[in-house]
Amino acid sequence: MTSGVGNWRGWAAKPLIRLVAFAAALAVLAGAAALIGRASGLDVEESADHESSERMAHGGEAPPGTGGNGLSDAAAGLRLRLEPGTLETGVRSRLRLSIVDRDGEPIAALHGAHGEPPLHLILVRRDLAGYRHLHPKRSGQGYVVDLALPLPGIWRAYADFEVDGEKIVLGRDLFVPGDFTPQPLPAIADAARSGSYDVELGRQELRAGAETTLRFRIRRAGETVDALEPYLGADGHLVAIRERDLAYLHVHPLESSAVGRIDFGADFADPGRYAFFLQFKHEGRVQTARFTVEVAR
Repeated sequence: MTSGVGNWRGWAAKPLIRLVAFAAALAVLAGAAALIGRASGLDVEESADHESSERMAHGGEAPPGTGGNGLSDAAAGLRLRLEPGTLETGVRSRLRLSIVDRDGEPIAALHGAHGEPPLHLILVRRDLAGYRHLHPKRSGQGYVVDLALPLPGIWRAYADFEVDGEKIVLGRDLFVPGDFTPQPLPAIADAARSGSYDVELGRQELRAGAETTLRFRIRRAGETVDALEPYLGADGHLVAIRERDLAYLHVHPLESSAVGRIDFGADFADPGRYAFFLQFKHEGRVQTARFTVEVAR
């Protein structure tokens, strides 16, 4: 699939100029479907030592002045630092993260709750075609994670954690220079596929400002999957990213989910198109299914 942006080539000799032009292109596109490579790039890495059978539920977008929704690298008196800010395509590299206070001092070690790791790192390409879910480990006064981003583009990195019971989400961009072609969001649909699994989203009208229950049913070879394994303390995890500005929402299943189904309670503050990334675990493997949905005004 192509777009009017086209491929940018011949940058290898001048990486600094390349990055400047890269950022300028993003501004021209005004946040719409930017800078992604030629494949889907959906992927996940997990830490088995953070698994538990506990379930939890939370969701909703953070209002201004609270823990943030990933649109800024600063919220609630904290700021996110990432090093390096540029990664090579497909090359495994170490990313260092630190959360600092107003004085620039790293905060104390984070602690997870309900079987979750202390820090989620979600990486989404700016056209919403690629997705990674990682869990950095504590190192010194910060955190580290080894990763390889498979395709060039600008990726949004979301640090998702809690401090004193408050959910905080901070975001920064990572640059992956190289040839790219932006991809539009797939068509709105209530069905998706991940490996051999078919995932259906119950049909309903989603409206901004109204609480809703999202119901996902999982099948394989036509049979309902009724033995989902706990993934990070829950039957599944759902991340929603708004196309317009990449606002971030992370919700967990409701305890009332029926067998073979995962239900989420969510409240979308603003209308628009969203990319949903649903993750669940079965037979020892984490699956990621992507949906495009529309939230009406």
